[in-house]
Order: sequence, then structure tokens, then C-alpha cells
Amino acid sequence: MRTMRARVLAIAMMAYGLSAYAETTPGLPVQQAHPPQAQGNGPQAPMAGGVEGTDGLTPEERRVAAGLLAPAPRNAEVAKAPVKAPPPEMKVKAGVTTIFAIGRSQTNRIVVPFKKPKVMTAATEDQAKIDVDPDFPLVYVTTARSEPISMFIYDENDKTNAISVSLVPADIPAVSVTMRLENYVPREPVEQAPRHEGDAKSARGWETDQPFTDTIKELFRNAALGKVPSGYSLGPMDARSAAAARCEMPGLRIEQKQLLTGFNMQLVVARVTNMQPVPVDVVETGCRGSDVLAAAAWPSVHLQPGQATELYVAIRAPGEEANDEVRPSLVSEGH
Repeated sequence: MRTMRARVLAIAMMAYGLSAYAETTPGLPVQQAHPPQAQGNGPQAPMAGGVEGTDGLTPEERRVAAGLLAPAPRNAEVAKAPVKAPPPEMKVKAGVTTIFAIGRSQTNRIVVPFKKPKVMTAATEDQAKIDVDPDFPLVYVTTARSEPISMFIYDENDKTNAISVSLVPADIPAVSVTMRLENYVPREPVEQAPRHEGDAKSARGWETDQPFTDTIKELFRNAALGKVPSGYSLGPMDARSAAAARCEMPGLRIEQKQLLTGFNMQLVVARVTNMQPVPVDVVETGCRGSDVLAAAAWPSVHLQPGQATELYVAIRAPGEEANDEVRPSLVSEGH
């Protein structure tokens, strides 16, 4: 037992000696965090590695001593945090780059608030495949590389508002993100509004020639077929009709585009687009103003992401203003 303790003590002393010796011996891979201060001409610690004090150790004890002095590995791997997919909806600001992960070797989808999105990027076709849907506000990105992909996304009719993104490929599933641009108001392109002059007398006859419910159904049917009912006029929207036919449908973008005017009724034609990453139903009961007579969607009620349909909202026509000449009263003067 005493012999074993003596040998352990000898190994410890040898370790200290090798550390001290490494300070003055070039090439020895030992670096002390707190080297001892100079002690003048005091006694020196025993030295190892072919110097006095190591000849009596066994090969096993030499291996133990070498283990005590082995330097810590400098290239130890650090565990990387797992990459998370972005949230399904992100609020962004113009002029601020938004960074998020996308699925490597996957088709990733970005829903943007622009009607006709355009993309500007320095990425080549070898680095990434970027497709813009010609009919819906969607951008698709696919890449098998690891380098981030930076791009600007803007509307064809408004280049002043742009979304800046940096997409980082990672080993995650395909990503679908809806981007909301803060304080963004779409700029409508200058379009020639369709016009068709109507005839109030003919419109009145068409509306009263059948029961009210049948008139509503026939009005919607004509609109779905792209026809204008007899006597009705076709023109652009006005503020009064737009307010009367306002509808609330969460997740859907409603754009009122056309106004058909008859005698007692008007028909507002709107385009409804699903802006969500999941299917959404058009709920006609969301059109519940006091002047709303009925509402219907065509040709689809169940909209897939990015899909659009038409919405027809029948409302009461504004009352006619009294333009008749006033007849003087026969008794107003007391006669």
C-alpha cells in the first residue's frame, strides 16, 4: 500500500515537473492558464521525459502521467441549436430585411400582399429556382444549396413598396409563409371601367315581372354568365354603393369592382381572394348591411390558398329625389 501511494505521489510530482519544464522547453504541447511566478534560485522540480526522476516508473504509470498532461482538444464540436420553421404569418416593414429559414430541396411558398408580384434577386438559376404565380400573389422558392437567398418582392404597379427577405436553407420541411406589409395600401392600376347605359323603365319591368326571390336568383344568374339584365346599367363603383355592400370575411381580400344599377336594386360585383395558407370558405352572411338584399359567391365557395372567386351582393337602389315643382297652397294666404 505504501509503495502504491509513493508511486501515485511520484506521478503527481512528475506532472508538476513536466508543466514547469514545458514553460522553458519549446515544442512541448502544454500551456498553463496561470504560470507560476519566478522563484529565484530555489529548488527546481523534478523533470521528466528522459530526465532524472522517471526511470523508476512502469509503462502503465508513464501512460497515466501522459494522460494528466495531455492538452484539451481545441476543436471540440459545439452542439448546434435546431433550426425552426418560421411562423405561418409574418408582419414585415418596408426597408427592413426579414430573415427566416426555408426547407432545403423543398418547394417553399411565400404569400405576398401584392396583386402582381415581381422578384429581383442576384441568385442564379443554379443557386435557386424562383417562380411567381401569374394569377395569384404567390412566390415559390426551391434550392438544394446552403447559401442564403436574398431578394426584393414588389408589386408591378407600385415599386416604391418592396419586401426584403433573406431565405436561409435548412433541413426542415417545406415552408409556407404569409407576409403582411405594415401600413401598406395597394395602388390600383388605372383601368378603363366598363360602362353600359340602362333604361329605368325596362329595368322596372324586368324586376316586377316575376316574384322578388326569382328576380334575385335571375339577377345572380345573369351576373355569373357575364350578362347585364334588361334595362340595367353597368359602371364603376361609387362610395354609397360600396359602403352599402360592405362585407366582413376574415382571411379574405374583397375588392369591389363593378356596379349594375336597375330600378329598385343594384348589384355589386366583387373579387374575393383567399390570402391564408389554408382553405377558407366564403360566408355570404358576412354581408349584412341594412340595404343588403342577398349575397352569393360564384363559381367557388371553398377557396384554396391564393384562389379567387366572384361575390355578388344585391342592395336596394337609392331613393329617388323629389324634383317635382311645388304647388302653392290655396289657403296659405288666409283666403
